[in-house]
Order: sequence, then structure tokens, then C-alpha cells
Amino acid sequence: MRILHTADWHLGKMFYGEYLTDEQAYVLLNQFLPMIREEHIDAVILAGDVYDRSLPPTAAVELFDEVATKITAEMGVPFFVISGNHDSAARLSFGSRLLEKQGLYISGELDKLAGAVQLEDEDGPVAFLSLPFAEPAVVRQFFHDDTIHSHEDALRRLMDYQSNRLPCCSRTVCIAHAFAAGGLTCDSERPLSIGGSDAVSASLFDGFSYTALGHLHGPQKVKQDTIRYAGSLLKYSFGESRQKKGAVVIQLDGAGQATTTILPFVPQHDVRIIEGTFDAIMQAADDRTDDYVLIRLADCEPILDGMAKVRRKYSHAMVLETPNRKATAKTDRQFDLRKTTERQLFSSFAAAMQDGRSLTEGEQACVDELWKTLLTQEGEGLL
Repeated sequence: MRILHTADWHLGKMFYGEYLTDEQAYVLLNQFLPMIREEHIDAVILAGDVYDRSLPPTAAVELFDEVATKITAEMGVPFFVISGNHDSAARLSFGSRLLEKQGLYISGELDKLAGAVQLEDEDGPVAFLSLPFAEPAVVRQFFHDDTIHSHEDALRRLMDYQSNRLPCCSRTVCIAHAFAAGGLTCDSERPLSIGGSDAVSASLFDGFSYTALGHLHGPQKVKQDTIRYAGSLLKYSFGESRQKKGAVVIQLDGAGQATTTILPFVPQHDVRIIEGTFDAIMQAADDRTDDYVLIRLADCEPILDGMAKVRRKYSHAMVLETPNRKATAKTDRQFDLRKTTERQLFSSFAAAMQDGRSLTEGEQACVDELWKTLLTQEGEGLL
């Protein structure tokens, strides 16, 4: 059996004030769906965080509806979806029992979990065990079990609950949305808990032929090749700029041995960090000026109206950093504004912007001429 593992789509995600729905649609419709056909996939997994928030925008829901319909109704491929910590389990689970008849298996609310789903191939059955994300308090209340306190307690209890109805099958696939201990995090992931430990032991998944994990945005294995994070659909922060996004193809043989292959996604607009001096960056040849970029300047002096100038070249410049900029000098600026002239205020400002350096004779002459022009236009004469 050939399985395609993906996770953390975060449909409806905003990136520095811009919705990424068009970017997500570009990858899903033009790369992900063709991948299913070209790789002869028998089952597709989405391991949580379908949406970026519990109440997603309409365009995000429409995109998921389109993709899910094409996978199940048009291609006839079973599609397993679980809720993640960004999703609303109740909203995602709506109509899930009816949708199972179409091959769309959505697991969100705990009271709708119905055990493993069994598929068949030429080598026999393969059981898929879905473990949607749930807070320990929710699991504790659902099972009326006061011993459940941590995320590991909750996941183990859910696993036991689902496994009790697991058919006799030597080939099993686990689908979970969790932080497995040893995984590498990044700055765009929402913590699963505030205080306490949100990590679960990777040994929980040792008995499965393959474990498809969601939550961490960097594609990676945890402990062994058969316990994997597929990573997010796109780069959702500049901290992810060096990551390679894609999906995992799992080849599951008749003995339950899984081999994995990573297939890359190529975004319509990449997320990059560009470093150097302002002049060097603006003069350098670049054939990807419509990417989302963070500009990190090496200049020590301030660049007047820097972001506006950068956006003349990079239309999607999102951040301008100046880590080497000199700190302004600590000057005595405790003065009475009512008794301070405009020229004195300007002189104080100029000194602060130049690390305490006074204006040169040429600069002072230029400033005097500007003041003369301004004040003459106002009909006030020189101060």
C-alpha cells in the first residue's frame, strides 16, 4: 500500500497581514493533487491543523472542500483527517459519519471516534488508527479518569481506547497530532500547553508500522524513520526559511515494513531572509523579487525611509532589520519645550541620530539655508 502523509496546512493563515489562501491553493491544486495520481497513492493522511484557527475564513473552508472532494469523490482515494490544536474539533467533525461513506474519515470530537478504519490491498488489511488532538482536561472529563494530567496521559488513554477496537492486523498506521519528545520546534508553532510538559514519548508509537505525526512544521523523523512529521504545507515564519517543505510517501509492504520518500513542494512565492548592506542588496541581481522577504541590513548608519525603498525592488518585503545600527548617544535632552526654538530641537535630533556627532560646517550651512527658506515662506523672517 502506498500512503501520502501531509500535515499542518493551516488554511486561512495570515502572514504579516496577508492571507496565504492563494499560496496554499497553488501548492494543493497544482502539486499535491497531481502527486496523488502520479505516485499511485492508495490513502492520504492529513495529521491535524487543517485550518489556522477554530473559526476559519470562508475561502479556507472552500479550499478544503475542493481538495477533499477531488481526493475522495473524483479520485476515489480514502482521505484520513484529524483535528489539531489550531482546529475546532466540533466544527471539523460536522457530518463526519456521513462523509465516511465517501471515503473521507474525519476524527475530531472524542464521542464520535469509532475505532480503527481498515483498508485492503493485495497483501491484506491495513488498519488506520486516528488520534485527534485533545487537551488533557477534555480527555479526563470524557473518560471520567482523574489520573489523566499530561498530554502523554491523554494520548495514551486515547490510543488504548481506539486500539481496543483495533482489528487483528499486523499492519497498522497511527495518525496523531502531538509534540513527540526529541522533535525540533520552530517559532510558528503554537505551544500545546502553558506550563507543564506538552511532550509525549516517541516510544508510544513503537508498535505501529508507521506513525504520521502533525504539529511540528519542520519535516523530520523522531527516533526512527517510521515515526515522522511531514511538516507544514508552506513556510509560515522566517524561522522556517531554510526548511524544505513537502509530503511523505510511505510504501508499506506485505510484512508491515515501511519505507519513506520525501517529495518536495515548490511555493509560488518563497519565504527568504536576505542579508547584506543596503546598497549591496539593492544592486544585486535577483530573479525572485516577488518572494516574501526579511531584509537584514549590515549597515551601521540608519537608512532613511528604508522599507519604502526596499519595496521598490521587493514588493513583498515584510520586515527590515538593522541589528548593527549604532545606539543613539545618551545626550542631555531634558529641556523645557516652551523655551526651546525649532532650530534647537532640530540640533538635538540631529545629534541623537548621529551618535552624538555635531553637524559639520557644510551640513550646518545647508541647514541654515533650509531654515531661511522655510521661515521666509512663512513670512516670519529668521529666528
